[in-house]
Amino acid sequence: MIDNIKYARFETETELLKSVLLYLGKINVYPKVSAIAGKKINPDIDILQIKRVSQNRYGLVGYEIKLMKFDKRSKGLSWNVLYQGVGQALLYFLNGIHRAVLVLGFHKNVPNDEIIEKFYNLIWTKKELLNRIIGSYLSLDIYLYKRSSISPIIKSNYDFYPSDNETKFLSEALLQKRFTFNKKLLELI
Repeated sequence: MIDNIKYARFETETELLKSVLLYLGKINVYPKVSAIAGKKINPDIDILQIKRVSQNRYGLVGYEIKLMKFDKRSKGLSWNVLYQGVGQALLYFLNGIHRAVLVLGFHKNVPNDEIIEKFYNLIWTKKELLNRIIGSYLSLDIYLYKRSSISPIIKSNYDFYPSDNETKFLSEALLQKRFTFNKKLLELI
């Protein structure tokens, strides 16, 4: 449980993406990867991070960024964004990613922190079940504080290594930095 936290709010997913980029830093981080080895991908990888795993091995982490909005009809957060985010993050594995992270932030239309805290506490209490459902390769993080801070809820335990040649090729292309990304977003942070 979280006490007296002022949750960050964002107008757009791009604002949240920039905050996550600040959190991750600029080294080996690439926003809005749209093509790998000249092949357009769908969905874009919101943030690609190439991490050193050991002396001779690097890992590919894809971050899917989603903004939770307040739904007036249900008087709570719209869960559709969570479902879309999980689906899109899982598709990252088709593009050669080893681990995926879904980062949830909150839209400016969320009227109070209690709604966010209720959502956060529900996810936190169900994290064991959620971990079993979404698997071992996908993490779920929530962007919480006004200052740049991410709270991990579910941590992936394993890297996903594909068995098919096309996905292996895409992984290698990513590791060789043969991809297209939005350089302007990095310049803004």
